[in-house]
Amino acid sequence: MDPADLDHRHRTYDGWIPPTVAALLHEHGHHGVLREAAARGDWFCARRLGEDAASEYGLDGQATALALMQPFAATGWWPAVSTVAGLLTDWERVDEAIALLCPLADTGDRYAPRDLARLLARQGHLDQIVALLGPRAADLLLAEELVELAAGHGRDAEIDALLPRIGVGPTDPFEPGDSDALDTVPLQATFLERQGRIDEAIVLLGRHVCVGGIVYAGHAEQLAGLLARHGREAELRAFLAEGGEEYALNALIDLLETQDRVPEALALLRESAGTGHPHAAFRLADILARHGRHDEAVEVLRPVAETAGGDSDWIIHLLCRILVDAGRADDALAYVDDYFSRYSGTRHEQALLRAEVMKRCGRVEDAEAELAAFARSDEELLRSGTVQGAIALAERLVRRGEPQNAVAHLRDRLDGAKVLRREHMRG
Repeated sequence: MDPADLDHRHRTYDGWIPPTVAALLHEHGHHGVLREAAARGDWFCARRLGEDAASEYGLDGQATALALMQPFAATGWWPAVSTVAGLLTDWERVDEAIALLCPLADTGDRYAPRDLARLLARQGHLDQIVALLGPRAADLLLAEELVELAAGHGRDAEIDALLPRIGVGPTDPFEPGDSDALDTVPLQATFLERQGRIDEAIVLLGRHVCVGGIVYAGHAEQLAGLLARHGREAELRAFLAEGGEEYALNALIDLLETQDRVPEALALLRESAGTGHPHAAFRLADILARHGRHDEAVEVLRPVAETAGGDSDWIIHLLCRILVDAGRADDALAYVDDYFSRYSGTRHEQALLRAEVMKRCGRVEDAEAELAAFARSDEELLRSGTVQGAIALAERLVRRGEPQNAVAHLRDRLDGAKVLRREHMRG
C-alpha cells in the first residue's frame, strides 16, 4: 500500500467494493465477503468491519478495529489516519491519537494540524497549540482554529500578532482584483468577539457588508448572527430595516424564539411572507408546525407552492412532511397528485415524491412498489458502462442474495486493468 495508490482506489473504486455496496453486504450478513476483501486491501470493507467491531465488542473490538485499519493508517494516508485517530479519541486513548497525527502535521493533509491541535487542547497544551498553528496562520482554516482554541487563555496580544491582517480580500477601500484573495474580515471579527470586544466586531463587519457596491453575504450573515448572539435586538432590527432583511430576518427570528417570543416571531414572518418572500413563508410554516399548528402551516405553504412555478420542490417537500407529521399522509399524496396534474413535471418526479411521503409514514413496501416501474433493468445497468450503473447493479445483486455475483460484477466493471484491456480490445 502507498498513499497515491490508496487515493486512486478511493476515487475510482478500482479493485475495491464501493461503500454503499459494503454497507449492504454488512446489512445482509455477508461478513465473510467483507473480510476477504479487507484482507486484499479494500479500505471500505476494512472500515465497515472495523467500525462495527469498535461499536459492539469492547476492548476486543478495539483491537480488531485497529488490526483492520492500522495497515492503511501506517502509510500516512489521511482518510485512514483521520478515521483511526477519531476512534482512538472516542476510546479516550488521546495520547495514541496524538502520536498518530504528529507525523502528518508537518507534511500531510492540512486537517492533520487542525485535528492535532484539538487533541492538544483537550490536554491543556496551549503552548504546543500556538507553536503548531501560529506558523500556519496564513491558512485561514488553521487561523480560525487558533482563535477558537486560544480564546480565554490571556494570550490575545500574542495570538493577534500571529493572525493575517485585514489587507486582502474585500477590504475598505475595495480594490478590484482582490476579490479572490483570502477574506480575513470574518476571522478578525471572530477574534474580536472571542475577546469580548463586541462593539469593535460589529463595526468591523458593518464596514465590510457592502464594499465597492458589492454585498458580501458571509459578512452580512456573520453580523446578523453576532447581533443575535449578544441580544442586540435594536441594532438587528435596524439592520433589517436598512436593507439587510435577507440576512437579518432569520437571526432576529432565532433571537425571538430563544426568548420565547414566538408570537412576535410569527408576526414578523407573516409580514415578510405577505410581500411574496418564499423563504419567510418556509420559516413561518416550519415554526407553526413545530408548535403543533399544522393546519395553519399548510395554509401558509399552499399558495407559495402554487406560485413558485417549476422551482417549488423545496416548498412541496416541507408541505408533505408537515401533512405526514399531522397524520394526514393521504392528504399529502392527494396534494402531490393534484399538483402534478396541473403543473409540469414528469411521472418519475411525481413517483419519487409519493415514495418519499410513503417512506416517511412507514409504508416502505408501498414506496418501493411506487418506484418499481422506473427501475432500470439489469441489462440497462450493464449496458450503461458507468460507475453508477455498475454500483446500482451490484447493490441489486446483494439484495437478491447474490453477494459473490455482486463482487465479481464489480471486479469486471471497476477493476482498472480489466477496463483498460476491454477498451484496448474495442479499439
